[in-house]
Amino acid sequence: MPTCYELATPQDDPELRRLLRENPFAGSISLSLEREPNYFLASSLEGPFHETLLVRDSQTRQILGIGDRSVRPLYVNGQITDVGYFSGLRANLNYQHGLALARFLGKGFEGQREQHRDGRTRFYLMSIVSDNNPARRLLDSKLPHYPRLHPYTRMLTYAIHPARPKSGARIPITRGRPDLVPAILDCLTRSGIRTQFAPHWMENSLLSDLTPGLRIEDFYLAESGGRVRGCLALWDQQSCKQSVIRGYAGNIARFRKLINLLAPLGGWPVFPDPGTRLNHCFACFLAVDDDDPETFSALLRALYNEAARRQYDYFMLGLAEANPFHSIVKPYHPIPYQSDIYLVAWEDGYSEIAKVDKRPCALEIALL
Repeated sequence: MPTCYELATPQDDPELRRLLRENPFAGSISLSLEREPNYFLASSLEGPFHETLLVRDSQTRQILGIGDRSVRPLYVNGQITDVGYFSGLRANLNYQHGLALARFLGKGFEGQREQHRDGRTRFYLMSIVSDNNPARRLLDSKLPHYPRLHPYTRMLTYAIHPARPKSGARIPITRGRPDLVPAILDCLTRSGIRTQFAPHWMENSLLSDLTPGLRIEDFYLAESGGRVRGCLALWDQQSCKQSVIRGYAGNIARFRKLINLLAPLGGWPVFPDPGTRLNHCFACFLAVDDDDPETFSALLRALYNEAARRQYDYFMLGLAEANPFHSIVKPYHPIPYQSDIYLVAWEDGYSEIAKVDKRPCALEIALL
């Protein structure tokens, strides 16, 4: 079957949204990651530059698969650097396995390599679910047009169910206000400089079209001596991105009704019917001076209580494997998801990847 690649346009929106609905991630919980009411409304989350590449059947013009390429300013070795991200890879059901998938990816990466010639960045980030060995082997196969994958770190994404509010922490936490934006930016900058791949924010980007749904009062702050020493934000992106249950398998499918009957007794979440949209948000914009554990604990407690008050099913918190805060998260009984982060490049980016030093990783999962 002859195929071609091209950039998506607004006219492709209905078919793009259908592709997301009809091609969920399989597993014990089948989940579709959707972009209603318009695919392109969520594109700004990916960065100030973003584009979606389509692979089409040249004869029928059917979309066989898609992949997003974005570029945003991140901190790399203490400097603000434009870094790319490959994300949103979806394939039509007929192209999700074997040789058909390899050919689809080859055509897609041929297109992405051509777009890469714009010189916006030298290398990219890519996330692969840790137990998805077939995808990893294929993406790292060095087939024609494929970029080279360099293993970087492992991320743990915690899904936390805010069942009941918890008692307050010893450190007082305040809510964000417009007059505190400069202090919040200072805190984020201090954290960004000493870490790798944290987003760079400015006054004209923190609360803007790049952060739809985020409000200044969604920030939780630890202040001391007129300075913001730590921050964490609750960000609801459901106005443009949604997670929808599409089905269950294995023990969850067999015992779901029983689990749901017992769930209220233990404060556990229920497994909703297929077709239900999960009511969730992100815990993000994490920055804590000196990685102080008490400050992070107080921030997490405040955000947890607000998420419980708003009756979210879950909030998502992402930490790199070497982050010191994992032990503070564990008492919240989170559901962990592991993904491997790769630094990805063609030949012109190998030297830049080699320069990345050993500072701790601070990727923001709310932007991935």
